[in-house]
Amino acid sequence: MFWRLEELADHSRGLFDSGDRHFVTYGEILRRVISFQRLLGSGRKKLVALFCDNSVASIVAYLAAIREGHATMLLNASSDPKLKLRLCELYSPEMIVSVGGSLCPADGYDTTIEDRVAVSRAKNPHGGHISPETALLLSTSGTTGSPKLIRLSHQNLQSNASSIAQYLGITHSETAITSLPLSYSYGLSVLNSHLLAGSNVVCTNASLMAKEFWSDFREQKCTSFAGVPFSYSMLERLRFERMDLPSLRTMTQAGGRLDADNVRYFAQIAKRKGIRFFVMYGQTEATARISYVPWERLEEKTSSIGIPIPGGNLRLVKDGVEVTAPGQTGELVFTGPNVMLGYAESRACLSKGDELGGTLSTGDLGSQDEDGYFYISGRLKRFIKIHGLRLSLDEVEKMLESALGCTTACAGHDDHLLVVVESDIQADATEALNQIVSLYKLHHSSVRVRLVTELPVTASGKKDYQRISIESDQP
Repeated sequence: MFWRLEELADHSRGLFDSGDRHFVTYGEILRRVISFQRLLGSGRKKLVALFCDNSVASIVAYLAAIREGHATMLLNASSDPKLKLRLCELYSPEMIVSVGGSLCPADGYDTTIEDRVAVSRAKNPHGGHISPETALLLSTSGTTGSPKLIRLSHQNLQSNASSIAQYLGITHSETAITSLPLSYSYGLSVLNSHLLAGSNVVCTNASLMAKEFWSDFREQKCTSFAGVPFSYSMLERLRFERMDLPSLRTMTQAGGRLDADNVRYFAQIAKRKGIRFFVMYGQTEATARISYVPWERLEEKTSSIGIPIPGGNLRLVKDGVEVTAPGQTGELVFTGPNVMLGYAESRACLSKGDELGGTLSTGDLGSQDEDGYFYISGRLKRFIKIHGLRLSLDEVEKMLESALGCTTACAGHDDHLLVVVESDIQADATEALNQIVSLYKLHHSSVRVRLVTELPVTASGKKDYQRISIESDQP
């Protein structure tokens, strides 16, 4: 298992912390993890809220909690303080660990700071039962914008890491870099799969637009890069075709649809540079990964999400019946050992065991071609993915209506969010944009806010999302 570090302790590989400019071998990581396990304490299973960044300290805390058998709620250290507090109130963690960010402003905790890591212990621990199967809680969106969390087991984490390492061919000779947040399932899967292989990992909080990111990439001879569609847009701006990255051997993309032209663009550059480029599809509900396009076939399958990952099965279902004919549409249903235990919306949900039995209805509509490759054509529910973060349009609406006191409607695609506010006050548009940028950490260029005197409605008086969606296609 990737969190059992003993077999790696005698090797020279490990983690490079770009903040401290220090390489930490797996032997030293193991010693730090064991020390942190003692800090967390053994005995009754606890809920540990870990507000993390991409540092070695965060990884040590994460591995310690997993190894000790506690349930870990993994969240971004830079999340809005109000959202941190909301989650702590809903889930009542026995311990809060904060790395690289502000402390969670929760009452009822005693805090000590050790080696720049803040550990807060509940004065009156909740002590409620947590299912033995539960190892990790992740946000459905990669942010703390929603109180709904994904419950994952040790088996989920291990099987997904093993599957990814298998189809990407990850070995101990690889060096990855934390180009995505560890609190995001895709970013975490990069770490887990490389820990499993005993690879080197460069831990950095630098943006890929920062010079230090690429300086570390070159100096540490990183062999792979993982990104969401926004990451690849930034690579295009950086003139990736001209970048000198001699150690780069593998590129992966997930977290939303990269349009066919961009897939072709990067596939052709990768081919010229001798780089393998994998386009993948997944959901946090499947511990990050569901399918992938083998790099050898990417140029002929630029619009596809590929074939199921090793150990998984993907099929199409319509009206309860499996669809097998090429070109026919149905809901994508995935079965595999990486399918989550279920959702959680409060502390009481943590006592639940496996509710899905390894089968996930993805909510995505798709089809299959004659070669068995899958394609996505739409969604059953009102979700969009921006920069790899899944947003519930209904939840964003509810948040904005509460904050603004105005009727609001949301629509959009995987490259932007459209917010339509029933108001003639420009300050409402500004406030809507500020709320979204602050809470969901989206770049303002990905959000369009429009004011209308009256929202379009259907004959029954409900918001007319079809008309609003058409509006979202307008520049």
